[in-house]
Amino acid sequence: MFCERCGTQLPDTAEFCTNCGTSIARGGRRPTAEKIPDTQIQLRVQPTFKFAYMVLPSAIVFGILILFFSLMIGMINAGVGLAVFLVSTLIMVIILGIKTALNKKQYDSFCYDFYKTKVIYRDSFLNLSEKEVKYKYIREVTMSQNILERFCGIGTIKIFTNASSGGYSGRNHSSMKGRNGLYIHCVDNVQEQYRIIKEIIDEGTPDEY
Repeated sequence: MFCERCGTQLPDTAEFCTNCGTSIARGGRRPTAEKIPDTQIQLRVQPTFKFAYMVLPSAIVFGILILFFSLMIGMINAGVGLAVFLVSTLIMVIILGIKTALNKKQYDSFCYDFYKTKVIYRDSFLNLSEKEVKYKYIREVTMSQNILERFCGIGTIKIFTNASSGGYSGRNHSSMKGRNGLYIHCVDNVQEQYRIIKEIIDEGTPDEY
């Protein structure tokens, strides 16, 4: 018979290859390694809700639009222009307040659990959502901070799999807009978290990958 790994010819009674040391399986099968449950969480990342990051951009845009239209109307009728400004501002505050409360509640339900060989994303707010990505399918992990993120002390970590494509800059945690992988934004201490995540993934990826 021959060694399945290096091709060396061996006696039929051999238990190990004399050339490479590989164990010789009997019955045409290699012995399977014992599967150890991968249940211990090595790192949990939970995005942090930052009011300035989540609310200020929308508030500034809507505020400018309200002010512009109010001034335009005020040039025709000052009283009507002021009324439009006050009513529009009140509506904007109510809408942003409701949106902020819902976003804060959802952020409290986000978590990314990094195990030895996989990362699992969970969202338990309203609709239950869960996604698992095995390290052996991950091709790239990136970290970035735009100006607003740096101002708020947070950053973004993107995990791409072999089927992922780059260029996505949205805020969808789970699906990356249909692409495979995970998009973790609003991460505190992002550089240190990125370093730890890279180490966990590198250690948990099989050598053949």
